[in-house]
Amino acid sequence: MTSSSEPSVQVTRAKILVVDDLPENLRLLQDILVQQGYDVRFANSGKLALLSLSRFQPDLILLDIMMPDLDGFTVCQQLKANRETENIPVIFMSALDDGSNKVKGFQVGGNDYITKPFITEEVLARIRYQISLQTLQRQLQHKNQELIQQNEQLQQAQHETQFLLQAIWAIEKSQTLEEAISSILDVICQNICWDYGEGWLPNPDKGVLEYIPQFQSCSAAFERFQKQSRLITFASGEGLPGRIWQSHKPEWIEDCSTCSEPVYLRTQLVVDAGLKAVFGVPVVESEKLLAILVFYHTQAIPYQSRIVELIQAVATQLSSSLQQAQLKQKLQRANQELELLANLDGLTQIANRRHFDYHLQQEWQRMQRLQLPLSLILCDVDYFKRYNDCYGHLAGDDCLIQVAQTLYQSMQRAADIVARYGGEEFAIILPYTDTPGAIAVAERIRTCILELQIPHADSQISPIVTISLGVSSLIPTSSCSPQCLIQLADEALYQAKQSGRNTYAVTPAISVQQTHFRE
Repeated sequence: MTSSSEPSVQVTRAKILVVDDLPENLRLLQDILVQQGYDVRFANSGKLALLSLSRFQPDLILLDIMMPDLDGFTVCQQLKANRETENIPVIFMSALDDGSNKVKGFQVGGNDYITKPFITEEVLARIRYQISLQTLQRQLQHKNQELIQQNEQLQQAQHETQFLLQAIWAIEKSQTLEEAISSILDVICQNICWDYGEGWLPNPDKGVLEYIPQFQSCSAAFERFQKQSRLITFASGEGLPGRIWQSHKPEWIEDCSTCSEPVYLRTQLVVDAGLKAVFGVPVVESEKLLAILVFYHTQAIPYQSRIVELIQAVATQLSSSLQQAQLKQKLQRANQELELLANLDGLTQIANRRHFDYHLQQEWQRMQRLQLPLSLILCDVDYFKRYNDCYGHLAGDDCLIQVAQTLYQSMQRAADIVARYGGEEFAIILPYTDTPGAIAVAERIRTCILELQIPHADSQISPIVTISLGVSSLIPTSSCSPQCLIQLADEALYQAKQSGRNTYAVTPAISVQQTHFRE
């Protein structure tokens, strides 16, 4: 359930459309969902469900598969083909518990699958998860749009004068805040004809300002001043930089060489360097000090508002550019989160079927180009339906999670991909791996699952959960497709099950060099 501070609709007030041709199922779901505070509408046919969407836009659809007019798969396909309804999550409901129906449900765009008869806790848990996921996606999309708009506004504020253009160029070519400060010090000194610039950055951990010199090599007269300044820090309110840090306002000293402490704390150093006039300007973003820019001249110069205003404009531009960089980072993170959600299986938190299909195609093309072997392992939890019947679907979910995480953790290379292929079936893509290498991985996986020691009282082969694995390996060619590899692995998985389960089987390799490629 989302918190009350979030802009999206509360999970318990979400709108749900229930589609089922059996009145008793509708009544049962009505009792369950209304009691939880959901806004529930009903349709007793697929056609009626599609028509009702013009008047009622649900946050989630519970969709029966077996219906007389339009089956649930067809309804889901039409939903996903419509831009107005393509993002509504669909949870299929069916008394059919075989893997093919579940796989087809996910293939047509379904988000989850509930088997009948219903278990109230499971129904509610799956509904809450899908609505929470939908809410998060909407929030991320909304935030994404906000960040894009702010980014556009910041870009429009650039390029005011030639001086500002040079400052922007210095900022944009810099990789870090320190590098940007040093570059801007050079640009400003050259444009306002002052002799030396320095920057001060707050160190939050130490509570002091630390020194940053300009990039441009300084004269011999300034070298000692720069060297000694590197050793100095300022607390808030201490010295010229410290006072600017405290007030967030510019400060100008006509001739610091004649100042005594505490007005200026480096008097002897500036006298030795031949520096006199000094002024500093804060770089502030949202009332937070990012840096202080300080400039020196070898002549005593009275306060000049024009120069201060010009440097304040540069400081504002620097602040905006830094803020823009931060917004870009936030935008990238938001996009990465959306991409992660799109590629992860909601239950097991490993790659989903969509990511598997994409990654297999990419590896197929790469191995075809390199003419190196590509292996695939399909594995299936043995007697998983019996496990669900014996322990319940929630325990079944926990079992799948443990198996998935064990598969993921057993991979030893970053290039190997573990994905949930559908239901209790998983897939492992192994690039640069020939048949012996894939067999070694399969046996390691089988052993790791046994070590979990998950009880399975209704298994016909073992008192604990086991898996069967099908191994295929080939060097991709233009005459076949990734489907060939999948078909070979599927045939091998069938052989493993026929051989008594809790084992692996291998289909004959095609165009596979016998060199052991596994690293």
